[in-house]
Amino acid sequence: MSQRASKHLAWLVAAFTAGCAANAVRPPSPATALRVEEFLATPAPPNERYYLLLFGSQSTPKVPQYTHSWGTVVKATCVPGRAEPELEVHTISWMPATLDIRPLRFRVEPGVNLTLQRTLEYTLGSNERVSMWGPYEIWHGMYHRFVTQASFITSDQIGYQCIDTVGEAARCGNGSDCIHAMTDMDPFFDRQEYPLTRFGESATRHVVRQILTRPIVINPPCTHDWLIDRLGLDQYPIVRRRYVGPVVPYSPEAVRDYAAANAGSTRRGR
Repeated sequence: MSQRASKHLAWLVAAFTAGCAANAVRPPSPATALRVEEFLATPAPPNERYYLLLFGSQSTPKVPQYTHSWGTVVKATCVPGRAEPELEVHTISWMPATLDIRPLRFRVEPGVNLTLQRTLEYTLGSNERVSMWGPYEIWHGMYHRFVTQASFITSDQIGYQCIDTVGEAARCGNGSDCIHAMTDMDPFFDRQEYPLTRFGESATRHVVRQILTRPIVINPPCTHDWLIDRLGLDQYPIVRRRYVGPVVPYSPEAVRDYAAANAGSTRRGR
C-alpha cells in the first residue's frame, strides 16, 4: 500500500470512529463486575507478586492493518527452596483467526488470542516495530481483572472486528478489536475513553497513561527488568519505552477513593 493510500485509510478510520463510538455497544465482560472492595478484603498471598507489560507495534510508514496493541500479566510466586519464582503468564493479544486484519470489514469474524511469543513472531515477521512499556508491578485486583478479561474473550462469546465502533460489533456488542479487547475490562469508562483514532504505539501509550494515572501500579513508574530475561524478551528487537508524566501510586486507600469518586460514572469517556 502506498503512503498516500495508507494516510487515506487512517483518515477513514478516524472519521468512522469519532462519530460512532458514543453509540457502540460494549461486550458484557464479567471483568467490569469485579468489585475493588472484594479484592481489598482478600489480600494477595505474601509470596505472590504481579506484573504488567504493555506492547504496541506498527509498520513504517504506519498502516492500520499492520498495527497491534497487546498486554501481558505475570504472577510470580516464590516457592521455598527455589532460587527464582514460578511464573504464570497471561496475554491479551486479540486478532482475527486468519491473522489478516481488514480495517474496512464491518462484520464480526472469528478471533484468536495469541500468546506473547506468537504475537512477537507475527508482528516482527510483518516488519513491524515492537515497543514495550514496563514491566510494572501491579496490585492483585488488576491482575485478576485482566485474567478474567482474557478468559472472557476466549469464551467464544465475542469475535474480532478491526473497527468495532461501527457495523455489527457496534450494534450487537459481539466483537472487539485488539485495543478494546484489553480496555473493555475498565469498570468505570467505556470505549469513548479509548478512541480508535489512536492505534499501534499511540494506542498502547494511551493505555499506559490511563493505568499509571490510576492507583494500579506499585511504585510507578519503576520497572522490574528481571522479568525481561525470564520471559525471553531479550531475544527480540523490542524498543523499550519510558513513561514520562503524572503517576498515581497504588495504595488500598487510593483505590477506595478512586472507586468512590467514579461510582456514579456514566461509563463515558472523561
